[in-house]
Amino acid sequence: MPRLTSVANDAKNWDQRYRSEPYSDPEPAPFLREILPLCPRGRALDLAMGAGRNAVYLAGRGWRVTGLDSSRVALEKAAALARDHQVRVHWAADLPREFSPKLPGLLLLEADLELWSLPAEQFDLIVCFNFLQRSLFASIERALRRGGMLVYETYTVEQLGFPDGPHNPDYLLRSGELRQSFGELETLFYCELRTGKGIASLLARKP
Repeated sequence: MPRLTSVANDAKNWDQRYRSEPYSDPEPAPFLREILPLCPRGRALDLAMGAGRNAVYLAGRGWRVTGLDSSRVALEKAAALARDHQVRVHWAADLPREFSPKLPGLLLLEADLELWSLPAEQFDLIVCFNFLQRSLFASIERALRRGGMLVYETYTVEQLGFPDGPHNPDYLLRSGELRQSFGELETLFYCELRTGKGIASLLARKP
């Protein structure tokens, strides 16, 4: 579900949640699997990656992936999943401050997205699933290289009509909001669905 940001104990709360959930779905998001043939190869960033299902999927198919999350437990689960799929794992804390974007496999970075700045024009692909921090939208655009793509999918206010999932309206997209939030990008695909959950999906490219 979307992370609640600007909360001092947020990382600890998510550590506890990941510890209490022994099983994490290893399969990538269906939307990512469907549109991946359209995405440019190169360096990818998975924002709020969780247990790593999307990051490992990308790394296993040739992308050089940086997976970023505030939860150390989530990152450790991602590292285990990567090893299960024979994907090389690197920890950013073990590398020089200006780490190389040419490292193959999955680079894990523990960082609070309220405090960490995305580097400009560094990524050919950025993916973000089930996470909403509106203050990141402009920096996501800047972090993409020319021709780079954004794959974004998260919950909308339609989720309030379902018993499960997130229900804090502050962390649910309004109708049309996701498409309108990336004015510098060219929208290639966009949809909003209300079938079992309220979700918005976006594929966009930086001209």
